[in-house]
Amino acid sequence: MHNDFTLFSRVVPSGKTVVYYYAYDGEGKRLGPWTTGQTTRTAARNYCNLLNRKGKLLPELKGIPTFAEFAALFWDWEKSEYLKERRKRRKLTQSYTDKNKKVVENILVPYFGKMKLDAITGKEIDTWLDYLISKKYKNSTANGFYGSLQTMLKWAVKKHIIERDPFNDVEKLLQEQKKKKIITHDEFKALFCDDWKKVWDNNFLMCTAHKLAGLTGIRCCEILGLKGEYVFDDHIFICAQFDEIYGYRETKTKTEHNIPLTDEVIAELKSLMNVNGQGFVFSLTGGDKPVNRNYLYHGLRKALQNIGITEKEIDERGLNVHAWRHFCNTELQDGGLSVKQVQAVIGHKTEKMTDRYTHFDPMELRKVTKIQAALLAGKPDVKKNDRPALSLVKMPIDENAETNKQAS
Repeated sequence: MHNDFTLFSRVVPSGKTVVYYYAYDGEGKRLGPWTTGQTTRTAARNYCNLLNRKGKLLPELKGIPTFAEFAALFWDWEKSEYLKERRKRRKLTQSYTDKNKKVVENILVPYFGKMKLDAITGKEIDTWLDYLISKKYKNSTANGFYGSLQTMLKWAVKKHIIERDPFNDVEKLLQEQKKKKIITHDEFKALFCDDWKKVWDNNFLMCTAHKLAGLTGIRCCEILGLKGEYVFDDHIFICAQFDEIYGYRETKTKTEHNIPLTDEVIAELKSLMNVNGQGFVFSLTGGDKPVNRNYLYHGLRKALQNIGITEKEIDERGLNVHAWRHFCNTELQDGGLSVKQVQAVIGHKTEKMTDRYTHFDPMELRKVTKIQAALLAGKPDVKKNDRPALSLVKMPIDENAETNKQAS
C-alpha cells in the first residue's frame, strides 16, 4: 500500500530548490508531478495534506490529447506556445517552422494522428521507422522526420502532458555515407577558361556567379543575396541570403563574415554593379531583384555539359550549385588552411566549434586569395577521357555589361 502522495525536490532555473509531489488515482496510477511552491519538505507535506483533506490533491486533469490535436498549432509561427518559448532563447526562422509544419501534415499526422500521445511509445516509433523504410524513404530523410517528432514529444514531456519521453527507447536510423564525387580541379579550369563565352553561352552573369561560388563556397541563397553595397575593393561581406518564398533575410547560420577575393573577381563583380548599382549583384532587373535559384542551377548544368560531362554523370555525382561548397572546402584545405579557417571562410558553423573560432575573421586569411589566384591561373591537364582541356586566362571584363541581360 502506498501513501496518497510522494515528494521530491527539484532545482528550478532561478537556482531555488522547490518541492514537487506525485499523487495516485483510484487505480494506484502515479500522476504528476505538480509543484507545491514550497522550499522545505515539511511545508510541502503540510500543503499536500491540506489539499488531500479538501479532495484537491489531484488537480482536474484534462484528457491526454491525440497527436493531431497536440500538433494542430505546434508549428504555427504566431500561436505556438513552443515557438514563443524557443524564441526567448534562440533565433528561429519561419522557413524552419514551415518545413516542420509540412512534415507534421504530410508524414506525422497521417500515421500518428489518431493516437493518444501517451500511446506513442518507443516501440511504436521504431515500427513507424520500419514503415518509412518500406516506403523507400532514405535513412537521412526518415531521420529528419524523426527529429521533428522528437522535438514535439520532448515538449509534451516538459509540459507534463505525458510522463516519459519515448525517445529514450529508440534511436535514429544509420545515416548513409554517400561518397561525394566533387567537381575536379581540371573541371574548374575548363569551366573558367579563355573560351568562357562558349562554355557559359556568353552569359557573363552566370559565369561570374559560379566562379564566385567555386572560390568562396558560399551558399546559392547567399550568392542571390549579395548586394553591391557589400562588395569592397578586396573582399565581400556576407550578411544575408535571398529566396523566392521568404525574401531577403539573415544567413542560414545567422552569422556575418567577410571573404577575401582576388582583384580579378572583385573587378568582375563591379562590372555587374555598373548595371545593378548597390542592389542585387546577380540581377536581370537592374538590381531590384536577383535571378532565381533555378536560373543558376540550369546554367551550371548546361556549362558542365558544354565541357563534356553527360547529364547522367551530372545527376550521379550531384553536381549542382551546392557542389561548389565541397569543391571550395577541398581546395582551401589542400592549399594549407585548417578546418577551422575553412569554416570561417565558407560560413560553416557547427555546434562543436568554439567561440574562438566562431569569431575568427577570414579577412586575416590572406592565404585565401593566393589559393584563389592559383585556381585562376595556368592550364588544366588533359583529361584521360578526352574531355576538352581548355587553356585558362583571366576572364575579360564586359565593360558594356550587355551579356548581363542575356538569360539562358
